Amino acid sequence: MNAEYLLSSEYAKKLYHQYAAHLPIIDYHNHLSVADIVADRKFENITQLWIRVDPYKHRAMRILGIPEKYITGDASDYEKFEKWYGCLPRLAGNALFDWSVMEFDKVLGMDLYPFKKSAAQVWGEANEKLKELSAKKILEKFDIEYCAPCASLVEDLSLFDRSKGICPSLRGDDIVGVNLSFVKKLEQLTGMTIKSLESFEEAIWKRLEDFAEVGCKYSDHALDDGFGYALDDGRNDKRFQAVLRGEALSEEDKLCLTSGILKTLAGFYAKIGFTMQLHIGAKRGTSTRLRELTGPTGGYAAIGNCVNVKALTDILDDIEKQEYGLPKILLFTLNPADNAVMSILSGSYSKDGVEAVVSQGPAWWWCDHYQGMMEMLDHLSVFGVMSTFVGMTTDSRSLLSFVRHDYFRRVLCQWMGEKVQKGVLPDNFDILSDIVKRMCYTNALKTIKGGNLNAFQ
Repeated sequence: MNAEYLLSSEYAKKLYHQYAAHLPIIDYHNHLSVADIVADRKFENITQLWIRVDPYKHRAMRILGIPEKYITGDASDYEKFEKWYGCLPRLAGNALFDWSVMEFDKVLGMDLYPFKKSAAQVWGEANEKLKELSAKKILEKFDIEYCAPCASLVEDLSLFDRSKGICPSLRGDDIVGVNLSFVKKLEQLTGMTIKSLESFEEAIWKRLEDFAEVGCKYSDHALDDGFGYALDDGRNDKRFQAVLRGEALSEEDKLCLTSGILKTLAGFYAKIGFTMQLHIGAKRGTSTRLRELTGPTGGYAAIGNCVNVKALTDILDDIEKQEYGLPKILLFTLNPADNAVMSILSGSYSKDGVEAVVSQGPAWWWCDHYQGMMEMLDHLSVFGVMSTFVGMTTDSRSLLSFVRHDYFRRVLCQWMGEKVQKGVLPDNFDILSDIVKRMCYTNALKTIKGGNLNAFQ
């Protein structure tokens, strides 16, 4: 790749090459297969590594009319590769065009652009390169200091290795949406008998301690399109008893119980020192046909309506009233119209000694591209304090997606260079280089070390 990719000014180039490019990566939220990493999986061909687990690519192929057979269907791996490779020249303007070139360049040392080689030739060359690579060798190419694949509260944690920086990020949606099957699994793991909401919470706390022991520092909850929040009416134990009996709750009762559990979890996170991620605004129910064909993560989700500000602020206000106050909270918005809403909330809550206890997370999912990142930075810098930004994360299932950290760093330095040229940011490398290092690395490092940069072993 061109070393100056996305960097159009000398200021941007200097910020990137001298201060951003060589910082280690802290990726605090992704969906990588821990089993693949631990087993040091070797991939049989480039489709298995590059295409099979990437719904971003699947989505683009559908937009271009590629039959599902060649996306998630029963076509051969070569046929799927051939179709995807043929799509690339038509994707100019989409981040997938750039990421694909970056992925091949960084991991395989191959230059895809300008796509003059035949699919068969690239297939052969890439597969030959893969013979020398494995999951761990791929990760080593990115200088990853901390990698946090998502794990359910009832998932086996034995594969995680804190000493090597492979730690879980707690996926908490099945806790909040509790059912009888989940309770039974939790009982088996903890050796506890769960007969009440109180004993359920005690079992949760016991598992959170297990997560902390293996280096977990982050939790994650999805507040999808249309989410609401209900204040505690004192009847949640009765609702939980109904869950234990296997009964279906009404929508009103379900909202009350899930709201109460979410609030309790936030209090636990504040006590144990986890950063709580709230991913807001996904519209997951779009095509029933694609869901039946490809499963719940098939790349067909959409951007939902603007955030329910009352529900969000009610949650945060209720959490803040608890014994330990707010945990550090990252607000991810899928709807770019909500950037200002998310950024402004960093000034609506505070906690002594904690920078930006509530802050906006990085441009997420359908927004983690040039335009989405630029818009997020524009809003964060004026409605909040950008030097407190906790950094990029991939939220991806692909081992190759760590190139997005480099992509973000280039966009950030380009954005700063443009602002300096316009006189919006100060022409001062000492100030801006410090902010770049904070935004790309140091702030995230603080979250996994509890503010003590020497504490994480």
